Amino acid sequence: MIERTIKGFTKDNLNIKEEKFKVHYQRLNPRQTEAVDTIEGPVMVIAGPGTGKTTILTLRIANILAQTDTPPHGILAITYTDAGVRAMRAKLQEFIGDRAYDVRLHTFHSFASSIINEYPDHFLHRQENKQMTDVEQESLIRQIISLPEFKDLRPSGRPDVFVPGILRAIDESKREAIFPSDVRTFASEEIIRIEKDENYISTRGATKGELKAEAKDLILKCQRTSLFASVYEIYEERKKEQGLMDFNDLIIEILYAFQHDELLLRLIQERYLYIHVDEHQDTNDAQNFIVGLIAQFFETPNIFIVGDEKQAIYRFQGASVENFFLLQRRWPAMKVISLDTNYRSHQSILDASFAMIENNYAQDEHKDLRIKLKAGNKSAVDPIEIVTGENTPAIEEYLIERLKKLKEGETAAIIVRRNRDLDRVIKLLEFHQVPVSSQRSVDIFNHPVGKLFFALLEYLADNSQVEALAKTIVSGMWKLSLDEIVSLNRSIRAGIFSDFGAKLPALQSIEEHLLSEGPMGFIIYAAKASGFADLVASDPVYVHVWRGIVAHSEALVREGRIIDPKALIEVLLAYQQSAESRPVKISVGAPDYPIHAMTAHGSKGLEFDYVFIPYASDSSWVGRPRGASFLLPKKHTLDSDINDIRRLFYVALTRARRHVIILTALSEADGKALSPLRFIEELHSNHVVKKSLPQVGIEKIYSLEEKNKISETDLEEGKIIDLSKKTLIESGLSVTALNHFLKCPNKFLYLSILKMPEAPTVASEKGNALHEGLSTVWKSPTRTKEEISIILKNAFDEYFERSFLSISDKNLAKEELLEKVEIVSSALESHFNIPKDAKVFTEFRLERKLGEIFLHGKLDALIDLGDDILIYDYKSRQSLSIAAIKGETKDSNADYFRQLIFYRILTERHSNWKGRKISPALVFVSPDDKGRCPTIALEITDNDINGVMTEIDTLIDSVWSGKIAKEKCTDEKCNWCGLRNITLS
Repeated sequence: MIERTIKGFTKDNLNIKEEKFKVHYQRLNPRQTEAVDTIEGPVMVIAGPGTGKTTILTLRIANILAQTDTPPHGILAITYTDAGVRAMRAKLQEFIGDRAYDVRLHTFHSFASSIINEYPDHFLHRQENKQMTDVEQESLIRQIISLPEFKDLRPSGRPDVFVPGILRAIDESKREAIFPSDVRTFASEEIIRIEKDENYISTRGATKGELKAEAKDLILKCQRTSLFASVYEIYEERKKEQGLMDFNDLIIEILYAFQHDELLLRLIQERYLYIHVDEHQDTNDAQNFIVGLIAQFFETPNIFIVGDEKQAIYRFQGASVENFFLLQRRWPAMKVISLDTNYRSHQSILDASFAMIENNYAQDEHKDLRIKLKAGNKSAVDPIEIVTGENTPAIEEYLIERLKKLKEGETAAIIVRRNRDLDRVIKLLEFHQVPVSSQRSVDIFNHPVGKLFFALLEYLADNSQVEALAKTIVSGMWKLSLDEIVSLNRSIRAGIFSDFGAKLPALQSIEEHLLSEGPMGFIIYAAKASGFADLVASDPVYVHVWRGIVAHSEALVREGRIIDPKALIEVLLAYQQSAESRPVKISVGAPDYPIHAMTAHGSKGLEFDYVFIPYASDSSWVGRPRGASFLLPKKHTLDSDINDIRRLFYVALTRARRHVIILTALSEADGKALSPLRFIEELHSNHVVKKSLPQVGIEKIYSLEEKNKISETDLEEGKIIDLSKKTLIESGLSVTALNHFLKCPNKFLYLSILKMPEAPTVASEKGNALHEGLSTVWKSPTRTKEEISIILKNAFDEYFERSFLSISDKNLAKEELLEKVEIVSSALESHFNIPKDAKVFTEFRLERKLGEIFLHGKLDALIDLGDDILIYDYKSRQSLSIAAIKGETKDSNADYFRQLIFYRILTERHSNWKGRKISPALVFVSPDDKGRCPTIALEITDNDINGVMTEIDTLIDSVWSGKIAKEKCTDEKCNWCGLRNITLS
């Protein structure tokens, strides 16, 4: 029995947390124990699938806190994905409670972002920089290649064909620190090398003595690559001019800062006494260099690396096995601990998959990394099942049969290689009513609902396009009866358009709004007035398509500073014509469903009782090599694409606890021949069993007669319940969502779950501008009324420059704010007058775990005065009485009071402020008749807190019981319930 005390626990949870730590610690095998106990010096852990690396990492962090005086914020742990961060934090919370939020758990990108935010003085040149969206990146590339010198990158008829390749090439170049000059030099040297290489000279036929066609093609690519180098160069210049950053700039920025800003590097090095890197096999050069720079502060740093070369599935993102050894070579004293016990899979799965993955290595290559795993559990072995069907419908039928035989409590994953196969399997399961949880891509340009909205825009841009309007009429938009639809279609076919105004008054209203609305306000109005919004509300998938259209439009407005709805319509239609697709990820099914469908990349880090791998053919997994449009300098590697895909298949196999079923077909339903995936024959023959299936007709798999009858209403309600659960589990619950629910369950569904886009209003934009201005005031070192006034005026100017309001509404909102800015500045001067040693936190997010979901909130301002914590929630309206705030007067509600209670719940459990007096208050920023902006603090009792917790429980019960799909509020005139009635009619 180990004897240790974990520092920092309160009396009420010390024994519980300590006991959990001891229980988990005592379950460790000797090598795991060695990894947890070796808390000093450099350590590398080779951790294959199922060997308990998350448990090892979190126990080790808890052990460091138990054995040393290191504060939680002195420990850094970096993993590859956001999901990995969440899993590690949840596990760590079991051992050290809420202090898990103080341990710095990050992805590389969130780590880089946190440094820029915490040390702004070292990134003054980045203070005004904005992270680019994908749309903004694509738009910038389109602008650049529209220049005359890049006409060869805009082939006639397909002007966007090279845009994806350019973006991929820029991404790849940045990950490997390749600059435009490097690309240009490489391309020039390659042309010279090819022209001088005798192997490229034809020795026969019509081209004898000339360059072979292969050589000419390579030279053409090199010439195109030189053009790419110039595009890349201009891209970087324009980003800098416009104050923009792309995704990879965060990593490059931190790497550059560490190399050139010694003080910043020392601050980070002295801060983090222990460094942990999970999934190290997936780090690229720049990420690995950052880790090395932080760790090199000590001659023998406390760095802990965990990884498995056999699961390195992100080589396409710059990862390399060399990075796995780089730090080991830097610190030769590094202890290497190999975990050889798998607690997930039985021995047949482990031995079969090991025999396959061994084909990635030469005889003595990387011997230390090729750890043969033994099963830690004694469950019965079950050989991997290889099912070969005469055609694809045969294996699909078998898949459905096996899934339906799963017992209660058993979980299964259906793992495929490509997104198109993921969509295929989701459609198959949905048709046969097999509940599945997954994510799928919806193309906003090619989805039927997306096409419908763009048809409306097409007509609005050009009234001669009556066929486009006809599409919207027959679709169910405009709230027309069948007779009205038939009548309008007859008029259109007869060329009679004069009665559109009478029969479609909403269309006339939409055209009038073209002249008065801002671009985003118009887009939302057009959707509502045309009936498109009602149509969208009938299916969560449609809502996601609509949200994708809105997000795409917002990015175009923001990037192009579009102020006119007509201009936005033109850009959207041009984008639709030039861009081949615009995929948006959407969720399918509830996260607690036992069956999950995913790609092999998405399966990393997960485990299930059963793993099904359908469509296991060479064409689905290996495919044909995709030719690159550009030739880039590559770092030397002996690895191959086949090795990468073999690793991916290995990851898929090792997700299984009990059984693996591989399904491969000899032909498609149309007779096209297929070759089984080559890796299947590499599995150890002693650990597989083979089965053959006869041919099945496609009509049997998709037979409507065999499909159970189910009403559309039941299907729609099931989707609502699934999406509600998934949203709460993945996104958490805010007090705004709680207020929506208490007002009307359907308001909660549409705004907090479906997140229906809403047009900005003058009132909401005034509030947003004020919040942004007040946050900026807190960041100022001096806050006199004169300085407050200047800061607010500048903030208003900047905010409304990018607001989506129409010009007239922008001017109105700004005038109203500026009219009172001097009064507000004077009234708030004392509000901002706080002790110099007080710590100020503005616009930051807090979270608190609550069962399956977490609560979260964004606090406007928190002032740490030592013993006292002040929380300010700013309201851009005139003051209310305490009774009105508490909802005790006529026509008032308790939303504001509930917000304060919610923030108190979040803050009082946080380790930074636990045990201190927390005083939430409302600050009404719109001055009253006497020029005051009152701050109203309300006493919050235990009964108040219990009341809100009960309301949260009611919301959760409504979702998990399924009542949310049928509930309505008591207001007979409620717009949200009315919309729901339309949806279910």
